[in-house]
Amino acid sequence: MSEVGRIYAKELLERLGIAGPFDVRDAAEHIGLKVEECHVSGFEGALVRGKNEPLGTILVKETTREIGRKNFTIAHEIGHYVMPHHGWEGIVCRSDNIESWSKSLANDEIEANVFAGEFLMPEGLVRPRVCQQPPSFDSIRWVARTFSTSLTASGYRLMDLTTFRSAVIWSTNGEIRWFKASEDFACFVPVHEEVRQGTYAFDCFRGLATPDSLERVRADLWLRSSRLLSGSGVLEHSIFLPAYRSVLTLLYIDEPVEQPEERNGLDELNPEDFTLRRRRWPR
Repeated sequence: MSEVGRIYAKELLERLGIAGPFDVRDAAEHIGLKVEECHVSGFEGALVRGKNEPLGTILVKETTREIGRKNFTIAHEIGHYVMPHHGWEGIVCRSDNIESWSKSLANDEIEANVFAGEFLMPEGLVRPRVCQQPPSFDSIRWVARTFSTSLTASGYRLMDLTTFRSAVIWSTNGEIRWFKASEDFACFVPVHEEVRQGTYAFDCFRGLATPDSLERVRADLWLRSSRLLSGSGVLEHSIFLPAYRSVLTLLYIDEPVEQPEERNGLDELNPEDFTLRRRRWPR
């Protein structure tokens, strides 16, 4: 389902002739959507149009503080508009539908978020600039500044594209809500569990000063694996986002954290096995 959003975003960028950072409001109007900000509660954005009508209006919550989040909301609603299988009726999106990649979201909302990420931060522009070096909040901030997106959306996009073992984690009120890992991360972060003491995210929720850089913490404070090496560490950088009562965390695995899987010999290899990047071995 994620690939569908990416495909539609790339196609629309090509049709609009966009090859660099752009104003998403101009893009919306170019395809026949008017953008209006309104004072509402209960939803973050909405796509309003009459049944079987080709045009429409995107409503954006006026009190949303971040310009980057408003831009993402507009792109999210454009995604609903251009993907025909999302239906022709109006769509209302709550705050927890936008810039969230929780697996509990409806498929259409996940697709719209993926669409917005690719539309606002095209792979061809992001990958060459920030994906050839280990992930950092410096890279995430560069993406946010360049494409007028939020830190959350920019961090997620970096995880889409980087080849380094890393993940971004969103925690609210001391609880892990979702995480997005790079393709080779190969570890699990427990969702809906409390952020553990000993992490910098834990300190953020308690109002303590934390370093503005990646620092090593115990791997088992974040990762779950039956093969986790005792005493192994992972690099963490966490920042507090007071407007959302949330913490955005970047993890980077720069050393072995798991024992290698045991194999009994070449007889176990078969064409259905996967490489580290989860692609099938050639037949």
